[in-house]
Amino acid sequence: MSRTWFVCACVLGALSVSAGCQKPVNFPVSSEAQAAAKAGAAAAYDGNHDGKVDFFLFAAGDGRIDAIGYDRNGDGVVDERISLDAIPLATTRHVVLILDGYGYDVVKAYRDAGGLRLFHAPSRVIAPYPTLTDLCLEDALGFVPCRAFEAEYYDRRTNRLAGGNWDYLTGANEPYNRLLDYRAAAIWDAIGYLYPREVFGKELNDAKRKFDRAQGREFLAYFVSSAGISTAYGADGQRESLARLERLILQVLYESRGMVKFTLLADHGHSYAESRRVGMEEHLRKSGWRLTEKLRDPRDVAYVRFGLETYISFATNSPAALAADAVKCEGVELASYADGDAVALLSADGGKATIRRNSRGRYGYAPAAGDPLRLREILAKLKPDAEGFHDADETLAATAEHEYPAPLERLWRAHFALARNAPDVIVSLTDGWYSGKEGFAARVRVVSTHGGLNRNNSTTFLMSTIGPLPALMRSGDIPRHMKALTGRDWPGGK
Repeated sequence: MSRTWFVCACVLGALSVSAGCQKPVNFPVSSEAQAAAKAGAAAAYDGNHDGKVDFFLFAAGDGRIDAIGYDRNGDGVVDERISLDAIPLATTRHVVLILDGYGYDVVKAYRDAGGLRLFHAPSRVIAPYPTLTDLCLEDALGFVPCRAFEAEYYDRRTNRLAGGNWDYLTGANEPYNRLLDYRAAAIWDAIGYLYPREVFGKELNDAKRKFDRAQGREFLAYFVSSAGISTAYGADGQRESLARLERLILQVLYESRGMVKFTLLADHGHSYAESRRVGMEEHLRKSGWRLTEKLRDPRDVAYVRFGLETYISFATNSPAALAADAVKCEGVELASYADGDAVALLSADGGKATIRRNSRGRYGYAPAAGDPLRLREILAKLKPDAEGFHDADETLAATAEHEYPAPLERLWRAHFALARNAPDVIVSLTDGWYSGKEGFAARVRVVSTHGGLNRNNSTTFLMSTIGPLPALMRSGDIPRHMKALTGRDWPGGK
């Protein structure tokens, strides 16, 4: 047995033991409809499993749960009713729950159908591009920039591919881990792709145990196995896991008598399309490129294949030529590279454009052939400045539901302002295709994944029980809006 499989066997053994332990998240699965109707409540539960209904949820006119109640003697009458909105944040704890790869549309539909009604309506959040966890969480938590897009990257200083599995296991590209109160050990990440439902259950239980022991005012928990659920089961799996997460939320609410506020968010969206691996290696070889880990000749290319994602990053000394060839590969929709202080963009249909940013933080879009981002009609309705540049906030609002949300800002940031080691060429794949290592891809069914520029990959959510948030924002706007909502630094609770 190899070292890798031995480690996996040990982990799976631990998982089996964990599954047999008493589960701290054991809130009832379904509401007692008759008891709820009798009390005029939206839902009723036997929270302590003694055979008697003792916990009630009450809804406001808009359907949001704004009060809870308790029946202390089991006679079916609510003895105590607590207004959740009347409890000031200053007297409560704040639990922040972070999921991996849950799209706004899926979460909104789940809430519209009656789930997660403790929360105010979700905000539509546009993630940075590429839509990768490390980059997105750094923005959402307002922390320091990542070293690279992923744990594996091309290092210009040493002229070689760097990082990889060990860097992933040690969190070398995840500085935000320092802000988290709960995150499973990184060895669980890979197992979470093979057995996502089981690992998600373990994470819920482990997070609850840690929360019960914690003393801090704010508690941040990131559930990495939610990524495996999204990849293996798509939207159906996400709805199932939201229901399981809601049981954790209700149990904490029940046990605390309402003295906990919750905020729920995700890092990015997902493609929600069963995908196959793009044949980029063979395409580049046929186009005269040499795949290598070190760049020596003009036709050398270092191809990063770490996760299973709808984007690709390359290092090369000939970015214009590589982008022109890469965009012709089946499954590719866009390719971009830095051209001086601008971004050059190519599309699979032959489109070409240049993106620039001026000193006032406004963005210009100059198509030279076609309209790669399908922006002409949208921008024509906005008022540019004298240079022809557009306001970032106005463009965000105008493109929030466009095929490519806020694409000018996000493409420019990808090349110039998102990570310390930006690739030379970035490729966005169409939904239904992904890039990644062949060995890993062979072991994981990819029903959905992420990374690309399009709306599905880019649009996620934020919602809180504390109060309503703006309907639309970028991931990078979250710290500002959460501070305005709570009156505290985000995260940190100070």
